[in-house]
This record gives sequence, C-alpha cells and structure tokens, in this order.
Amino acid sequence: MFEEMHRRLAGLLIKDSDNTDNKLVRIRYGLVAGWIGIYAAAILFIVQVILGLMSRSASVIAVAFHLISDLANSAVLVVSFKMTARPATAKNPFGHGRMEHIAPLIISIFLFVSGLQIGERAFEQALEPHQLHYLAAVVWVLVFSIAVKQWLAGFTRFLGGRSGSHAILAIAGHHNIDAIMTLTVIGGLVASHDFHHPEFDGYVGIMVSAWLLYLGYDHGRKAIEPILGKAPPKDIIRKIRETAKSVEGIEDVHEIIVNDYGSMYLMSLHAEIPEKLGPAEMHEICERAERKLREVFGGEAVCHTDPLMEKTPEIRNIEEKFRQVLKEFEQIVSYHDFRVIAESRERIVILADLDAREDVAEDQFARISKDLEARLKEEIAHIAYCGFYITPRFAY
Repeated sequence: MFEEMHRRLAGLLIKDSDNTDNKLVRIRYGLVAGWIGIYAAAILFIVQVILGLMSRSASVIAVAFHLISDLANSAVLVVSFKMTARPATAKNPFGHGRMEHIAPLIISIFLFVSGLQIGERAFEQALEPHQLHYLAAVVWVLVFSIAVKQWLAGFTRFLGGRSGSHAILAIAGHHNIDAIMTLTVIGGLVASHDFHHPEFDGYVGIMVSAWLLYLGYDHGRKAIEPILGKAPPKDIIRKIRETAKSVEGIEDVHEIIVNDYGSMYLMSLHAEIPEKLGPAEMHEICERAERKLREVFGGEAVCHTDPLMEKTPEIRNIEEKFRQVLKEFEQIVSYHDFRVIAESRERIVILADLDAREDVAEDQFARISKDLEARLKEEIAHIAYCGFYITPRFAY
C-alpha cells in the first residue's frame, strides 16, 4: 500500500519518474528528497527546541539539534544535485555529477560534529543531573514527530531505492534514526519523571551521541568508495549488455567498462560482430549501438568492433581442446575472442581473452597465462606460442 502511495507521489513531483536510468531524472529524485527534508526538519526543529528549553531536557535538545544536522544534510543534498545538473565546462568536461558523491561525505562530517556536541551536554546531565520540567504535551508532540519522520523515511528510502543514490538513502537513514532516537528520548523522559532519576535523560543523550558518531563513520566510509572508483551495479552491466545486443548484427559484448560521473555514464565495450559483414557495415552497427546506449543511459558510449571469424571444423576442434584444458584452471571463469592464427604451415598461434574470478589477485595473471600455455602445448600439437589477456577488474 505504502509502496503504491510513494510511487504515485513521486509521479506527481518528478517528471518522467519511471525512467530512472536517465541521469537527469535521478537528479530530480535528489532535489525532491532534499527539499522535503529541509521543510520537515525546519518545522520540527522549531517545535522541538522550544519543548526542550521548556522541559530543560538534554535529550530533547539533543534530538532537536540533530534536526539541524538533518536540515544541513538535506541542504547539502539539494546543492550537490543542483551542481550535478550543471552542464560540462572546459575545466570539467564530464560535468559536475560527482558532487552527488561528495554530499554523503559532508553529511558524515555534520554527524560527527553533532555527535560530539550532543555527547558533551549529555555527559554533563548524566554526571551532574538537574531536575526536568516534565510536560505531557512534550511527549505527545514528540510522538507526532515520530510519525512524520517515519513517513518521511519511507518516502525518501523509496526515492533513493528507485534512483540508486546512496546520498538519498543516507538521508532516508537519518529520518529513520530520528524516529528511533525520539522514541528513546520519550522513554528517558518518562523514566526520569516516574522514577525521579533525571540522569536517565543524560544516559539517553549519550546513546544518541554514540549513534551519531557511528553514522558519521559509516556514511563517510560509504561516501569514499565511489570517489575512489566503485564497481558499477551488476544491473547496469546487464542493461548495457542487453541494450547493445538488441542492435541487429551484434551477437555478444564483453569488456564493458563504466565510469560513473554522477550526471552521466561514460561507457566502452567490445561488440562481437561477424567479420563477413565487412568493415563498413561493422562500423555502422557499432555506431547504432553507441546511439542507442546514449539514448537509454543519457551518457557517452564507445563501441569497439571485435570481428567474429568464421570457424572451420579444424578450428572448432582446437577450441574444444582449449575449452577442456581451461576447465582445469579454476581461477578462470570464462573466455572470449578465441582466435587461431597460422604462423606457418606447420605451426599455429592461439589467442584469447580470459575472465578471472574476482578473488584472484592481478599479480597471479602472468603465472596463470604461462601455466595455461604450457598445458595447451601438451594437448595441442604445433603451437608456436599463445597470447592470453586476462581482463582487468574494471572490465565486465
């Protein structure tokens, strides 16, 4: 039920909301999530800080000031996505999309600062507690704020999931944590009042502070990953492969490389096309594939032609022996671009590209290639030499 409500609301607020592969649509998702967070945080902060001052509760004030960090985080999200939408310039030819990855890093800094400040105030209340002014209205207003935050967390999580944006999901996580922290604060207030232990309020504030520090670390760690160069989602690789193969003439694709610049993808791939079509037709097929990839993903694509040679019975027999030998090497999961070249009438050259398991270190590639060549020479006569290229981690 809530999923459908979120989908309809997103459809009203975001133009072309279902086309989430398009970077411009993802930017609209970020702006909606940011602005809703700003309005909600501003209103709840004013209400909660007044209640915190009236009740002299360190935990209520702590949660209220956490809303300031929420407001700042949402503002950072809006600014980063607005910068993401800026066009490319001579100095930034790939646009400004990676600002989306900077946003969670800035958010983590706000969380650290908030956690330290709140922790200091909470320790004071725990060590030298002062009596709280218990107001039933405070509890009911906090309950209402929990309901608002829970709805906000669900809708923002929906936006982040649809757009695949960690920055939006980080904001959704904050909304959800706000609701949990507020519930904890209510428990502390009630316990402090009913059992006459105002230090409970300080203990709750310390727990809130510790959680904020953890969130700061967690979001900072996740923010650094895409900046360093995170592997693209498997779903994106699958869609790129399916889009390219839908072009008539392309039998398969490999060595897909994706650079995510936030506002656009820069894609390159090798397209396997029968060589009998000729260079001109093969080039035109690749051009069509590039145009289609640009239309679907809103980025830039470069398609390299890999001619598929017509295989004679003799070559098929050699490839079958190659395939059987390859089964002995558990480090290799697949191969492509298998070719047999005649060095002379008596001697042949075997060439192939190999895909290694993800856990195989790159410094083992040379040894694996050498061992495979030695094993093939035992099984297949007249091999002059072999040439193997094990595709790097960033190619799929």
